[in-house]
Amino acid sequence: MRLHAASASIVAAAVTAAATILAAPPAGGAVVAAHDSVVAQAVGRVVHLYRSPSALAPYRTMRNPTRVGAPLVFLVKERIAGWERVYLPVRPNGSTAWVRDREVDLSLDPYRVVVSLSRHELTVYDGSRVVHREPAGVGRSVLPTPTGTYYIVDLLAQPDPYGMYGPYAFGTSAFSNVLYSFGGGPGQIGIHGTNEPWALGSNVSHGCIRISNAGITLLARMLPLGTPVLIRP
Repeated sequence: MRLHAASASIVAAAVTAAATILAAPPAGGAVVAAHDSVVAQAVGRVVHLYRSPSALAPYRTMRNPTRVGAPLVFLVKERIAGWERVYLPVRPNGSTAWVRDREVDLSLDPYRVVVSLSRHELTVYDGSRVVHREPAGVGRSVLPTPTGTYYIVDLLAQPDPYGMYGPYAFGTSAFSNVLYSFGGGPGQIGIHGTNEPWALGSNVSHGCIRISNAGITLLARMLPLGTPVLIRP
């Protein structure tokens, strides 16, 4: 999937919407609600990735902003003093690394997106409360949508809001297990609108998750970057 960067105002909203700044791990006194996620946003031009907190040197770096101009964000999986274990927007799906606290700003995000492939349904939660639910088009049997825990990496606006991707698309940290390139992109799994609303609720895509144009417009203004995307069978 190859998409176009959203406007600065929409991106800014996606970064900050409903996110509360977190200054310390929960053990240090911060109050974290049961359903809140911790999101780490890069503060410098480079984030160093370590295989463990005891590693003597990083094994790779990631640049900020990303290749599409979005802020570099991570979903945090585990926390210890001075370090965050984060999910990475790279292959293989589910990859993680450790980053130093000093290289990221942390925030709490109450939202999460749950996609049920068998029910062809996308549900958005704010804490324990359902705030949006609708039918979704998902990958065909030969081009399946990968299951697992992922997160929203970037928000992209389309030049034609009535085109195949609708008005907006979220890029996620998931990648197709079948397609290693598609439409000029790296086979990244997106959540986007559609110009075929009659096909929602079925196995129709190359792996991306399609929802209504009204739905993706709503979510583009609601969900911060870093929001978890849980794709279930």
